[in-house]
Amino acid sequence: MASPMPKYHYKSVLDISVDDLHKMGVKAIALDIDNTICNDGKTNCIEGLGEWLKKVQNSGIKAMIISNAMPRRPKIVSKMLSLPYIANAKKPKSHTLIQGAEMMSVKINEFAMIGDQIFADVMAANDCGAVPILVDALPGKTRFPLFYATRRRKSAPIIAEFEKLHGYGYYD
Repeated sequence: MASPMPKYHYKSVLDISVDDLHKMGVKAIALDIDNTICNDGKTNCIEGLGEWLKKVQNSGIKAMIISNAMPRRPKIVSKMLSLPYIANAKKPKSHTLIQGAEMMSVKINEFAMIGDQIFADVMAANDCGAVPILVDALPGKTRFPLFYATRRRKSAPIIAEFEKLHGYGYYD
């Protein structure tokens, strides 16, 4: 079983700098949708995401969406952001991350999965050798409060251990 420990942890996608991504050796990123760049079940992205994404792409880093959501919402969000996407990814299975790296024409260790869930995004990245970047879940209501509460409770000791060792952000 893949490790649930992230390599990096940020409060928000917007806190991840282009310099940090370059230091990580990242040449392409995959963004999760729910609670990472959009509130759960929504298609409107967090304020500032377009500008952040433009900086990332202008630095030469490619971007895409990889989401466990069924195709309708990933298609809408990816169209708004002009990004390719993979829907119904079944993370923590890692096959779609491997497929994403191939779509972006990068090695798997140059491909970062950015998401809010340890037991989906982080484990999928760790399973295949991609770069796991955990971000805090966006605040707000979710469509599945019990599901997320259980996941967050199970994630809490892992996050506490990470923060004790590293704090937030980039580290070597």
